Amino acid sequence: FTVPEFIESFYIISDNKGGKEVMNKDKKSLHLNDEKIKNTEIINDPFLEYSIQIFSSSDYYLVKEKFDFMTNKNNNHINDLPLKINDFFIVVFNSDLGNEYMLLYKNFSKRTLASEYCLKHLNFLQKCLIVNAQNLN
Repeated sequence: FTVPEFIESFYIISDNKGGKEVMNKDKKSLHLNDEKIKNTEIINDPFLEYSIQIFSSSDYYLVKEKFDFMTNKNNNHINDLPLKINDFFIVVFNSDLGNEYMLLYKNFSKRTLASEYCLKHLNFLQKCLIVNAQNLN
């Protein structure tokens, strides 16, 4: 027996593809904000162990703005708990994709202590993210 040659299309692309249109599909590369932070020295504290992440961004100035807001005299109380400027830390996570700046709150010796504190006192956070600051580098 002989198999006839198949000359029709193997697949069909529908005119109505559905889904969302991909924006900026003409971009040829990933742009990373490599702007150096001026007049700022960030040193990851070697004594910082487990801490609660309040905010994170690849833009340092957004993190600094959040820090200023949290430590402002009008906003420095949460659930009648005073927020002290020395309890906040801005740290940087360096990766191949760039820098990620994090605003962290308080230093704890154990993850469970940080988690319990967060659940009890920081109800303005949607989710308690505990950062092991020793693993940031």
